[in-house]
Amino acid sequence: MSWKPMVLCVDDTPSILEGRTMLLEENGYQVLAATNGKQAVEAFTANSVDLVVLDYHMREMDGGIVATRMKESKPDVPVMLLSGDECLPKEVLETADCFLSKSEPIAGFLEKVDYLLSLRVLFQPLPALTKAG
Repeated sequence: MSWKPMVLCVDDTPSILEGRTMLLEENGYQVLAATNGKQAVEAFTANSVDLVVLDYHMREMDGGIVATRMKESKPDVPVMLLSGDECLPKEVLETADCFLSKSEPIAGFLEKVDYLLSLRVLFQPLPALTKAG
C-alpha cells in the first residue's frame, strides 16, 4: 500500500466541508474533517497531518486564529487559507502558507494542494519518508 498524505479540511458549512472532503479523497488523499476551529486545533495536534485546508470565516474562532495556533505547535505543516473574500488582512495572510479564493476552479485548488504537499515531502527528514503508511 502506498503512502497517502493526510489533509485536515476545516469548514463550518457542512455541505462545503463534505464536498471538499469528497474531492480530496477522490484525488488520493486521506482526509480528517473538522467543523470549527476548536475541533481543527484538536485534530491537528492529535494526528500526523501533512496539510491543512482551512476556511477563514468561521463562527467562534476564525481561520487566522486557528492557523496561528497550528503554526505555533507544528510550523512545518503547510496551511492553505480559503475565503470568499478576495482580500484578507495582511497579518492573517502572514500566518498561512497559501491563500486561495473559494471561487478558484477545482483544478487550481488541486494544483495548490499538490504543490504544498510536494514542498512538505521535499523538506521532510529522510527517516520520515521511509515509514510504512
